[in-house]
Amino acid sequence: MNKPFIPMVLAAVLATGCATGNKQLYDWGQYEQTLFVVYHEPEYKEQALSDYLAFVQTHNGQGTLAPGLYAEAGTFLLEQGDVGGAVDFYKMEYEQWPESRPMLGILIENLEAQQ
Repeated sequence: MNKPFIPMVLAAVLATGCATGNKQLYDWGQYEQTLFVVYHEPEYKEQALSDYLAFVQTHNGQGTLAPGLYAEAGTFLLEQGDVGGAVDFYKMEYEQWPESRPMLGILIENLEAQQ
């Protein structure tokens, strides 16, 4: 067998092994499609946001909801004027992702002071 051929076969086998079993770490739902619709197809924005909020509210725990999705839902509600709903989603993000606590703690406190 030709010696240069062996490293090529070994590289191919290793690359194939690395490519299998690619499970997603987080559940993103239809996040990308929702953002596209929100920014590029305004006539469908309300339905896309409604579907997104339903997904986040009813997430069934089959995997971890991706970081920032609760906060994004809260921001959508805040833009619609629903401060109470926004605070609820910000609190969910605060509880799920400790890394977000410094920023969200201040945001929640300021929004609750406005109510």
